[in-house]
Amino acid sequence: MTPVAVVLIVVAIVGLVVVAMAVQSLILTLRSLRETVEDLRRETLPAIAELRATVDAANGELARVDHLLDTAEEVSARVDATSKLTWMVLRNPLVKLASVSVATDRVARRLGRQPTASPPALEKVSPPSGRRARKAS
Repeated sequence: MTPVAVVLIVVAIVGLVVVAMAVQSLILTLRSLRETVEDLRRETLPAIAELRATVDAANGELARVDHLLDTAEEVSARVDATSKLTWMVLRNPLVKLASVSVATDRVARRLGRQPTASPPALEKVSPPSGRRARKAS
C-alpha cells in the first residue's frame, strides 16, 4: 500500500466519523424539535378552543345587540308615527281651543272696560272729522 492510499483511507474514515457525528447531532436536534412542537401543540390547542368559545360568545352578544338595535328602531318608528297621528288628531281641537281662549279674553277685556251706568248702544257716536278722519281713512 502506498502512502497516498493510506492517507486517503484515513481521510475517508475521518470523513465518515464527521458525517456520523453530524447525523447524530441532526437526530438529537430533530428529537428536540419534535418535543417542542408537541409541547406547543399541547399548550395552543386549549388556547384555540378557548378563543373559539370567546368568539362564539362575542358573536352571540353581537346578535343580541343587533336585535336590540332593531327593536329600538321599531320603537322609534312607532313613537314617531304615534306622535304624528296624535298631532293630526289634536291639531284642529287645539286650534279651536286657542281661538276660543283668545275670543274669551277679548270679550272679557271689552266687558271689563264698559261703564256699568250707560250701555254702549245708548251713546251717540259722532263721525270723525278733521285731520284725524283723513289720516284714518
